Amino acid sequence: MSKQFEIVFEKSGNTVTADLLEDKAPITCENFWEGIAEPVSDKLHHGGETGPEMWVFVPEPKEELPYENSTVFPEHGDILFYHYRQPPTRDGIMIYDIGIYWDRGQSRLKQGWIAGNLFAQVRGKEQIDILRQEAGRLLMEGTGTVILRRSSKSCS
Repeated sequence: MSKQFEIVFEKSGNTVTADLLEDKAPITCENFWEGIAEPVSDKLHHGGETGPEMWVFVPEPKEELPYENSTVFPEHGDILFYHYRQPPTRDGIMIYDIGIYWDRGQSRLKQGWIAGNLFAQVRGKEQIDILRQEAGRLLMEGTGTVILRRSSKSCS
């Protein structure tokens, strides 16, 4: 069994499980897995420019990540790890976040295309439906919090 992590939507208590794609993005998966050795809780945002995406900041990786299994056209259930430098107008800091897509999307912001490493997937209609439901809640309420944690079903 591959490694899995859970996305817990704090307000509703809904949880979805994502499979790490270690064979396609091994360095990204390793760094993300280490980053959630202890559960991570942070604000959930709606991807205003990217369409059907929710995103959350994640811990900085222990090493510089290459672009592996990268895409700018994620599908429903795809989870992309983004790592890029903010434009100079925004202090030029490095950003580390994951985009959780509940439908086909695009990684295009005002400054242009930003590729993300496709490193995990949420699978199954029921789970995708939960993502859509949570995205609707986020759009209506404007805020949310998620917890990212290793699944107890995963091998370590």
